[in-house]
Amino acid sequence: MQISLPLDEALALALAAAKKPLPPFVRSLRCEGSTIVVEVDLRLVPDGGTALRLAAAAVGTVTATAVLTGYAGGVATFEVTAQARSIPAHKLLNHLTGPVNTALARQGLPEGLVEIRKGDGDPVVAVRVQEAVATKVTGVTLTDLAVHDGAVHVSARIEKVTLLD
Repeated sequence: MQISLPLDEALALALAAAKKPLPPFVRSLRCEGSTIVVEVDLRLVPDGGTALRLAAAAVGTVTATAVLTGYAGGVATFEVTAQARSIPAHKLLNHLTGPVNTALARQGLPEGLVEIRKGDGDPVVAVRVQEAVATKVTGVTLTDLAVHDGAVHVSARIEKVTLLD
């Protein structure tokens, strides 16, 4: 099966399934071509630690861009850049991993779905997409994932499907 959805529609479906909105620290999430753009208000990140609180006081909102660089073994990898007031802020990504994973866990997803890895240049964010899917439904295996033209494109193998609560 192949599905192509604009990012805002894919996000609306995911949030409806989770029955919860995006965390309040996510100000916006959109797709521009093959780039996902998220604005994070650092002042609203719970349990961010001292370094993040200091950064929040100084810069406020961070704009991060993510470009999907691959999908293999159920894991999507994104090269991420982050800026706050035109200053590179990619080092703050490490401080956001915990709050992001906590927000996902509150939506019934497993701990640790998002991980920051050192890239050749910019950091790489790895998301265990298949594991997230498996917590909501059995019998669906994502075989490919792409982002382009402002949309998410998914190829999946469908077997005996069971929705999980």
